[in-house]
Amino acid sequence: MPRLPPEQSDFVQTNGISFHFRGTPLPLSGANNYYLGFAPDSMVQPVFKLASDARMNVLRAWACLDCGAAVGGAVPPGTQWGAYFHYWDAAAQKPAFNDGPDGFERLDRTIALAEQYDIRLILPLVNYWNDFGGMKQYLDWFALSNQIEFYTRSETRQAFRHYIQHVITRVNTCTGRQYRDEPSILAWELANEPRCMREDGKPLPEILLAWIHEMSAWMKTLDANHLIGTGDEGHFGLYGVDCERILKIDTIDFGTCHYYPHFAGEQDPVEFGRCWIRERIRAGERAGKPMLLEEFGWKVDAANQELGKRRREAAFAAWRDEVTQSGGAGALVWMLAASLPDGSPYPDYDGYTVYTCE
Repeated sequence: MPRLPPEQSDFVQTNGISFHFRGTPLPLSGANNYYLGFAPDSMVQPVFKLASDARMNVLRAWACLDCGAAVGGAVPPGTQWGAYFHYWDAAAQKPAFNDGPDGFERLDRTIALAEQYDIRLILPLVNYWNDFGGMKQYLDWFALSNQIEFYTRSETRQAFRHYIQHVITRVNTCTGRQYRDEPSILAWELANEPRCMREDGKPLPEILLAWIHEMSAWMKTLDANHLIGTGDEGHFGLYGVDCERILKIDTIDFGTCHYYPHFAGEQDPVEFGRCWIRERIRAGERAGKPMLLEEFGWKVDAANQELGKRRREAAFAAWRDEVTQSGGAGALVWMLAASLPDGSPYPDYDGYTVYTCE
């Protein structure tokens, strides 16, 4: 079936260094919330309400939750609020999918809610970090130990390809559409913050680039509607991540970068951040692709929260201003949260959580 012209399409597209929707530029403003896809409904809707009230137009949430068997996993207990997406089927001796109410049906509802609130989703498909299973869980399934083997071994690559296919072609029980036809999905991402290094720290960019080539090309054969990103941090060679070379891959539609104050070392984190963001946006310009500041955050000093929050607000304003002035495609704060089922605030595990839209 031929694709509709951009001005008639229900899907976000790129035009040079910008995202566009129906022929009009679409600057992205939003937040990250990793639990949206698998948390109980009572935790999910309040986040959408917060984002909508702040006029955000995008949320980034995990479309991955991998565990060992139906219980257990790389990071115990391997499930979250009783939910899991991807697990090891001991009888079949291969990874399997949980399509039920404590599995992908939760992501179904999140995608439907996004459409209801007119908010689009960016969905990473695996985590580099061990949280929620991640690449480490794939290694555990196949009795492997070296993180590089996630990218290089045929069994892990095939398992990930099967996961991609299962997700993209899943029929949403709330909307009746396959995920690849869901207009509320803005983009798929191969991973959250993929890196590739030897155990001694030597970067291995060629291995990561080959994996990105393979997986993004595979995804394009399955889904002609949605954009594809890598989900990387935007490094210029550090940790095996070569932002500029990733941007040159034809099947990667946009670039991403993540910035946190500790990147600055002894330098002023706000001004260093402006420079860091500007350099990544320029890399996007050289490639002719949008560059999204996909994560940024600021820890508030518990000893003086009022002062810390003022500093955070000033830093956020400076970095968002840099994105706008330098021609960036948008900015997503890490991370926006609401409450637990008992009404208490969602725990601030990493010190970066915000509960209001600053």
